[in-house]
Amino acid sequence: MNYLSEFCGSFIFLLCGYAYMCNVSLKKTLVGSLNYIELVVAWALAVGFGLGIAATMGGPALLNPGVVLGQVIWNSMAITDALIYLLMEFLAAGAAVLICMIFFWDSFKESKDLPKRGIFSAYPVEKNMVLNFVQEMIATFVFLFLVFVGIIYANGNPIVIGLVGFAAVALIALSLNSTGFSMNAMRSVFSSVWFTILPIPNKGKEKVDWQYQLIVNLVGSSIGGILAVIVTSIIAGAV
Repeated sequence: MNYLSEFCGSFIFLLCGYAYMCNVSLKKTLVGSLNYIELVVAWALAVGFGLGIAATMGGPALLNPGVVLGQVIWNSMAITDALIYLLMEFLAAGAAVLICMIFFWDSFKESKDLPKRGIFSAYPVEKNMVLNFVQEMIATFVFLFLVFVGIIYANGNPIVIGLVGFAAVALIALSLNSTGFSMNAMRSVFSSVWFTILPIPNKGKEKVDWQYQLIVNLVGSSIGGILAVIVTSIIAGAV
């Protein structure tokens, strides 16, 4: 059930977020244009419900490769468990991208000249690899620190955990977001693999920026996640 909860929580989180991005990025949708406050609420709800569902199902609600790695490094999670959690996150990303591709098939077909890779992964406003790396690491740490501290005092209540996730995303997005960071390799890197594999209409020759994805969204966010696990584990041990 722990593994299934990781898949379900990750799937809901990503599906809701990607679906909103399809609505504001593609033609022939009912939303049609980006409103930043709406964007923040959509992603905050996606993360909140994902955390809440995973917690309700009794899982650890990791939902982030950096968190999985942090649990291995600091809290002695078994490598086998970690690999299965990562597999569940990877499959959840694939399922979310696949369903968005099917659901918005006609919209993708009508959006021949519009960029599509940004629907499923985060890219910076201004690309500066060193600065973007630091921003991604700091933003991921702060976000997960807020989530984990909230979970410590939630006493396992899935509603409270979901609300904490909602509030943390909203706070970070409204205060620190200068670069379009993802704070989660599952949200950007895993989905980029599926973006490359799946026959998304009118994807054309649009390529994933793998240098940015691997250095910033994988390594940067993972370091931030590992540090958040370490710091909050120390805090939890002192409570």
